[in-house]
Parts: sequence; C-alpha cells; structure tokens
Amino acid sequence: MLYYCKTPKGNFGDDLNLWLWPRLAPEVCDEQDSTLFVGIGTILGHHIPPKPVKVVFGAGCGKTGPLPKIDDRWKICCVRGPLTAARLRLDPALALVDPAILVRRFLNHPSRPKYPVSFMPHLQSMPHADWEALCARIGFHCIDPRAGVERVLRELQETELLLAEAMHGAIVADALRVPWIPVRMYSRFAEFKWQDWSQSIRVPLKLTDVPPIYAQPPKGWKRLDYVVKKGLAHAGVGRENWKRLGIRSSTQDEIHQSLEALRRVPEKQPPCLSNDKFLSQLEALLLEKLSRLRAAWVKRPVA
Repeated sequence: MLYYCKTPKGNFGDDLNLWLWPRLAPEVCDEQDSTLFVGIGTILGHHIPPKPVKVVFGAGCGKTGPLPKIDDRWKICCVRGPLTAARLRLDPALALVDPAILVRRFLNHPSRPKYPVSFMPHLQSMPHADWEALCARIGFHCIDPRAGVERVLRELQETELLLAEAMHGAIVADALRVPWIPVRMYSRFAEFKWQDWSQSIRVPLKLTDVPPIYAQPPKGWKRLDYVVKKGLAHAGVGRENWKRLGIRSSTQDEIHQSLEALRRVPEKQPPCLSNDKFLSQLEALLLEKLSRLRAAWVKRPVA
C-alpha cells in the first residue's frame, strides 16, 4: 500500500506517488496489502505506523524532529540522499536519489518550450500572494504545485528555464533536462532537503534569495509569535529563517523590489542541470532495485 503525505488541496511532490508507482510498480499500490511502500517525499519520521512492514524506496527525512526507530520491520532499498542516510545512520550506499526522476521513463522535454521562464513556489508559499498575477507582471509563468500532477508535469515540460522554490519542481525539471535555479523566498524553505537531493545528483546548491511578498499578514497569536521569532532572529538568538517571517502586508514598493529581484535571477545566477550520463546511471540503479523489489514483493508472505 502506498504511504505518502496527503495534502487536502494537493501538492505536486507528494501526489507524484499516485501518478508514478501505478505505472512502474502496480504491486506496491494494492490498498488491501498492509505492507507500506514509502516512496517520494520527506516522510521518514516518528509518525509512520510502527506495526506494518515498511519498504522505503527513495524517501527522505528532515533536518530536525524525531526519527523512526529502524528495526526488522523496515526494509530500506534506498533513500533520497547522503544527508538522510547519515541522519538515519544507514549504510552510505543506500543513499541514491529521489525516485521522482523516474518520470523521465514516460515524459520528455519538447524542443520548443512554451514558457521562457517559469516560477514554481512552494506549496506553503502560494497563500501568501497571488503568484499567478505577480509572475505575469514580470513576464514569467507561474506553476502552481496544487494544480494537479498532470498539469504541473505538462507545464514543466513546456518550460525553458525553471526558478524553483518547490524542490520536486526542480527534481522533475532536472529529470526532463529543463535547467533550473533554486530560489529561497519564505521561511519554510527546507535547505536540508535540497542539499540532500542536490548532493545525490552531484550538483552544488547555490541558492538565490528573493525578498518574500505578503498580501495578508498573520493575525492574533500567530502574528505575536512571528513578531517574537523575527526579533529573536535579528538579535542573533533565533533561527536564521525566522528573519523571513511576515508580520505585515508588503507595500507596493516592496512588492516591486521583490519582483524585480525575481526577474533578475536568470541574469545573475547560472542555471543548474545534472550530468546526463550520471543521471542515467542513477535512473538505471533505481530501476534495477525496483525490479528486484517487485520480484520479491509478489513472493513475500503478506504482512
């Protein structure tokens, strides 16, 4: 049975599980099977049910938070990258790559892209501003990570250059040979996850910071919490990303400055793309592991 993070309004990276695995390994998608198949996503935490057998195929963990107790009910084929392997104290050889790269088995990058530059915000960044309208002001296309897997895949295929705050947008872009640039705007940007993946594909992570835009500030206790955290960060005793918390609406001048900074990103930062040969090697290793897993899956006793 597929185990992944289910977001009410949808999220491209997580929802890729429902698109990819039925095409590649339908056996692991059986809802009646109690064995959990843990694939795409940052979900290796303490919240995973302890009793069923868990088969991990490319998932990752975060930088902080309680980790699962790895025992004989965990079957780890591979994880997203070296940082996940180190934090879980696994054999470094199990650090492979995010399996979302396997979309390249079914898709390719057209020779004439529709969008010269697309920006794909993180799921949690979308409510902060009307990003579709803001991108249009600077001639960019906005890819909404909530729009559904088929639409996001199509728009990534139709993009010539991707500016990505959403990591799985960059992962799939790289798999489809679409150059990408990582952009950090809001406080929820998870650099650990990006480093985990970028190290797995041997691409140095060079982040470009763009000031965040807030159409609506938080209210009540949440605003007070943000005010305190932001003050602590600027005093040097809080987390660095707390400096990017929004405590009021952005002014028109701030919006203009942020959009100009975003527009200039392709002029200032060279795009990233993993090596063709190395990516093909990673793909082959994943497919080899998946083939062995599928053969063992149908022969194993039901958990």
